[in-house]
Amino acid sequence: MKKLHFKLVFLFSSIIPMFKYFFLLVSCLLSAQTITVTPIASIQAPYEVFWSMDALNFFYCSNQNDIHKISQEKKWVYTSNLGGKLTDIDAFNGLNIFLFYKNTNTVVVLDTQLNPIQTVTSNDWLLDWIKPASQSEFWFFDSLTQKIGLYNLNKKAFRFLSNAMQQKIKYTCSDYNKLYWINEENELNSIDKFGSIKYLGKVPFFDQISFDGSANLIYSREGVLYSFNWKESKIEALSVQEKRIKNFCFKEGILAIFTENQITNYQLKF
Repeated sequence: MKKLHFKLVFLFSSIIPMFKYFFLLVSCLLSAQTITVTPIASIQAPYEVFWSMDALNFFYCSNQNDIHKISQEKKWVYTSNLGGKLTDIDAFNGLNIFLFYKNTNTVVVLDTQLNPIQTVTSNDWLLDWIKPASQSEFWFFDSLTQKIGLYNLNKKAFRFLSNAMQQKIKYTCSDYNKLYWINEENELNSIDKFGSIKYLGKVPFFDQISFDGSANLIYSREGVLYSFNWKESKIEALSVQEKRIKNFCFKEGILAIFTENQITNYQLKF
């Protein structure tokens, strides 16, 4: 009887937090305001994939092995000869552009004009993803150890910062000082360069998401765009003119939406 009582207590103690989270999200969604935002600029983008944008409002796209950096006035092209499939492009600071090829375990760093600066590959790790940390460093996740690490491009050395992760990581972003990730339980966490990990809260369920480390993130769910302030658990629906969104990127108050052959910018003010 005591064992049964213990099991029931354990069961309810594990279920109650889930219900609290569910009702929190429902109440947020029911009270969410819909904000109509107006586009401020658009650019033709006849590319297969839109990956990223930087602080100077350059966009990074690709067609097969060709990487394109574009703006209204300028354009650069880099053609990869690695033979691998491009997994990610990240250019949050605009000074160094990081290309990641997961199937060849390779990171390529380009300068502002898409000239190759450095290529990183190693047998000491199996990279699952990478994110810029500064002009001379990048964060990475090693599938072999399930640990988060930091690689220094100047020293050509790396160090692990975390213990083995217990849950799958499904989204990451970074700034100069921290790496942020969302795990399979939709928990938002951060880690700094000293290995200090912080739990920041729960985020809503999403189909796609973009986050720049600020208090607000943008996500889509069943074709609708939302902004979510993770510090205040505040959700707002965004009404935009695009109906078929292929991808989007949010950085420093600018939401860039990629549709068929076009990227449109929106200024968001919270």
